[in-house]
Amino acid sequence: MQPEAHALPQNPKLFQTLNELHLFRVLGKTILYNVITMLFYEVTDLVHDLVCSLASSPDTDPLNSLAGRHNKEEILLALAYLEEEGFFGGMPAGVQSRPPPLKKRWGIRHLELMVTHACNMACRYCYGSVGPDQWEGASCLYGATTGGMSFDVAQSGIDFLFEASGPQKELSVVFFGGEPLLELSLIEKIVPYVRRKEEETGKNVDLSLSTNGLLLTDAVVKFLVANKIGCQVSIDGPPELHDANRRLQNGKGSYERILPGIRRLIAARPGRVPARVTVSRGSVDLPRVIDHLLRLGFGSIHIEPVIGVAEDMRITPEDVEAIKRRNEGLAVFLVSEVRKGRYFNYSNLVKFIRQTRVVRERLAHYCGAGRTYFALSQDGDFYPCHRFVGMEAYRMGDPIRGIDETLRRTILDLTVERRPTCKECWARYLCGGGCWKHAVDIHGGLDRPDSQLSCEIIRHQIECAMAINSELNVADQDILSELYEKATEPYLIAEKGGD
Repeated sequence: MQPEAHALPQNPKLFQTLNELHLFRVLGKTILYNVITMLFYEVTDLVHDLVCSLASSPDTDPLNSLAGRHNKEEILLALAYLEEEGFFGGMPAGVQSRPPPLKKRWGIRHLELMVTHACNMACRYCYGSVGPDQWEGASCLYGATTGGMSFDVAQSGIDFLFEASGPQKELSVVFFGGEPLLELSLIEKIVPYVRRKEEETGKNVDLSLSTNGLLLTDAVVKFLVANKIGCQVSIDGPPELHDANRRLQNGKGSYERILPGIRRLIAARPGRVPARVTVSRGSVDLPRVIDHLLRLGFGSIHIEPVIGVAEDMRITPEDVEAIKRRNEGLAVFLVSEVRKGRYFNYSNLVKFIRQTRVVRERLAHYCGAGRTYFALSQDGDFYPCHRFVGMEAYRMGDPIRGIDETLRRTILDLTVERRPTCKECWARYLCGGGCWKHAVDIHGGLDRPDSQLSCEIIRHQIECAMAINSELNVADQDILSELYEKATEPYLIAEKGGD
């Protein structure tokens, strides 16, 4: 922020009431964020001191309280600039007269098909893992020994998506499990059916799946490429980190088994394969993980902490602090690589680089689960997303009778402005309130987010993203944003695009 060249205010005491803001220091930068306008500014020490003075002692004249550190004219110029940028009410000069709109999307456009509950691995942190003799009474059904989804169930879900999406032209279908490639024969039937529906309706469907990589044979990779099916691979980094939790059913590590398939997929789609990393307690060496995955050829990396499973796996507040430090290191690395002309999508940060570079709207919700996005279980029931499958309290109807609007409206109404913790948080309009399942895991319901773990990480990622944006030029920001758009889960992208 450069305060010079702005008219002096006539009465500094008019500026005693600040809009809601967030002032912080990260990566050697001091940044001021206006929660109402959703604009951020890299500011001087003078502005930092001025804002701190006004926030802590609103009845104190800043000309007196800052007199020993800054001269009167500089203080008055800074006050004038803060007024012009909307920190004392109103909107900045040249900006629309209202804050960005609060979006509450609910038109159905994304479907997740849980084609199987079976899996050929036994990851230690899987939130849906249960023994083969226990699944019928479990809250989640992963690990079930029953067969996969029938084509009739899949067809009914596809038909519902095309019908219920109304005028929406851009749709998506995600194949999920368990390990979805265990049901490749079903997927091979679903894909041509979807393409016929596209021809009949004039709509477009983005197809994708998430895999553990064990079944990425030459034939499977050719099928995925030929049918334009996106493929995200679950991998946790170098062998010793990956094998600690991502194990085969015999208890051995899976890294060496999945590596050939990963190389086939990346060779077919160089730089366009996304990786999904899960971080458990004590395993927070993020720079090492990302460096390894970039060397393998992944173009997009998303990292999620373990939350809501056995306590020996769940991350702790100490892990959160370590993750923050690692993310700052990754932010510096990202800027350094971009300046060399090497771009990659570390989506945890790039997501917020995209959101804070050009502000178009305030987020009411974190993702589309239960509003624009639904998971269809193997047995033919709708749930908000795959993480809720098998939880009776979150069952939301079926393709024949349609969506049960009771839970859907509850979710729709739980905006960040109505959730007790979120409505007081400076990051609410950029975050959207966090993962619904994390809230249920920690608090047993949807009302309150996981403020101790997830929220702390997300807020810090937003701060790092603002610092990165203050370093990058617009062209580089645009390239990173485009990478994010092409490689990120549709139910998250849906919350950042148009209606």
